[in-house]
Amino acid sequence: MNTDHTLDGFDPLAPTTLDATSVEDPTKPVILNILNSYTGFFDVFSELIQNALDATQAKALKLGSTFQPRISVLVDMKSRHVRVADNGVGMDQNELKFCLRPNITNKRGAGLRGNKGVGATYLAYGFSFIRLQAKQGASLLAAVLGGGRKWAEDSSGTIPRPKFRVEAFSVPELEHEDSGACFEIILGDAPGERPRDLNWIGARTAEQWLQVLRIKSPLGGVYLTTAKYKPQVTVSVIDPEGTKTETHTDNCEYYYPHEIFRKVCSLTDIQDAIAKIPGDANTKFSKLPNEFKKLDCMWEIWTKDDLLREDSDFETAFDGSDDRIIIDRHNVVIYGAFLSSAKQWNEFNDDVLKLRKGQRIMQGGLQLACDSMVQGEPFVIPLTSTIGYQANAHIIVHFTEGNPDMGRKVFQPELKALADRLAVRTVTIFKRYLQHRRPDAGPIGITASRALHDWRKAQENHRDAKPLALQLNERRVAMISEPQQEQDVIALFHELLGMGVLKGYQIFATSQNETYDSLYALSYPEDGGFRFDRAKRPLGVSDRLVPYETEPKVLEYKYDFESLIDDLEQETKSAEHIDLVICWKTSKRYKDRFFFKPLLVGDEGAERIHFGATHQAFSESSQDRRFEVIVLKDLLSYLRNPAEEEARQRQFYKDE
Repeated sequence: MNTDHTLDGFDPLAPTTLDATSVEDPTKPVILNILNSYTGFFDVFSELIQNALDATQAKALKLGSTFQPRISVLVDMKSRHVRVADNGVGMDQNELKFCLRPNITNKRGAGLRGNKGVGATYLAYGFSFIRLQAKQGASLLAAVLGGGRKWAEDSSGTIPRPKFRVEAFSVPELEHEDSGACFEIILGDAPGERPRDLNWIGARTAEQWLQVLRIKSPLGGVYLTTAKYKPQVTVSVIDPEGTKTETHTDNCEYYYPHEIFRKVCSLTDIQDAIAKIPGDANTKFSKLPNEFKKLDCMWEIWTKDDLLREDSDFETAFDGSDDRIIIDRHNVVIYGAFLSSAKQWNEFNDDVLKLRKGQRIMQGGLQLACDSMVQGEPFVIPLTSTIGYQANAHIIVHFTEGNPDMGRKVFQPELKALADRLAVRTVTIFKRYLQHRRPDAGPIGITASRALHDWRKAQENHRDAKPLALQLNERRVAMISEPQQEQDVIALFHELLGMGVLKGYQIFATSQNETYDSLYALSYPEDGGFRFDRAKRPLGVSDRLVPYETEPKVLEYKYDFESLIDDLEQETKSAEHIDLVICWKTSKRYKDRFFFKPLLVGDEGAERIHFGATHQAFSESSQDRRFEVIVLKDLLSYLRNPAEEEARQRQFYKDE
């Protein structure tokens, strides 16, 4: 097979009698209009990847399950070029000769992403260099077009219109394929070229770029209610120092916010769980399992049928019958996610993907999507009250055949207006479930003073109902009411450390972002008064542990031990990794996973590892000791009245 040289010197914009789908002459003003519609950092990636997806999907429509689509993406940050190869339908000579002309498309078939015929024009004349290679059977085509951007921007008329220069075909990915194509863009220094610096976003590895492209390009398909398209994709990255990394995936779907965060739940699951509990709203919420509370993110999908139901929550958001017609015609689907705090976008960007700090590669807002692709950057959701929730909510409104204008950003006004109304209503629906979010999150609005007053009153009432008046070692515990949440447990535990009630703990750090809560070590020097003595030191540790120094260990804080059971059942944490649990209280649900040995009974404390531990937790299945527990409520009760609490411990934990 030999490279076809007949393209050499061909001008893709030369006048032609081509009777394809061209609708206007390829004059410079038309091309400049196209280039001006592309202003984003990720536009070049979106157009290259969109072409590869469409080419492979068109081939898959013909060949069915016998065909495995493959796409390779190279981001060479050192040499400043981007290359995308695919084993799709490829192009014949005539298609390649004219594919760069504006308003010409060779795409046919339902479900394909692009059909306006401007993407290839943008790639050719928006940059200083493009290499096109195509294969169909024995036909091998390879041509370069240089200086497209400089010609387009030239107003003096001195720069000639660029022509093809033929090169030898070289696409290793297509060596064993019967067809395919490869497009390569080299970033130059011509005015208007975007992006200028591939290092700007801070992604330097293949895995980082893969996740970024799932968010910002068609590589992250918005399928929602349709069949997912799953080509095999290879992403390769060469960083500015020349180090190459590579990753592979067939997960070519949008990086939905509910996949990012740890504790998430759909509104449907919340509603189903609430419906199973009898009683009024307060009773239902109080009895709701912990998996539906303190959520990082709530999410939901609403289909066209959901929107058009007569009893739909969206019914009153419609502006006349036209909205119903648009929803039906364009098969509108909504995806919504609502975060407990807008700060989580920064945490995802900075700590998870480790991109340039503060840029928020994903953020709150209204993201329009069409034909399985996100389109442009998110818009501000036009809320008229509690506008702070604009940053918490990430709403996708997807149109089928929405036909955005050039640059893939501008929709018809009636579609954008409908999307605005749908996004506002979606946020309103999420606001009904604010109590399910993690606490201490949300915007400060005009009712902040009232909320502060109510909170103060609630704390005073709690203090009166459940005081924690306790004096130890001639010092009064600073906390004056029983803990109500995990943060109170942490504060009380550290106060007991400071007062010397609990001894031998060395705290490294406490974190809200890591999988586990805290790292600590134990230090029991010989003369520190740590040994267990039932009469003099009932909270002491095993005699064999003094002296004792440990490596860092893992500590978990919980308000109620039940929360740890939930974490273990959801496999967000592992009992094998935990050495100590600090909680305020426990219930008999601990028996779902563990056998508790009380250490406040008789001489059982002689086996204690952690000073002041109230229990040892053993696995019910293997009888292996897993970790020790300090139930602070039990501990304080013991300090007040040892005999009474010991009797309760025997009854609750041993004599059942």
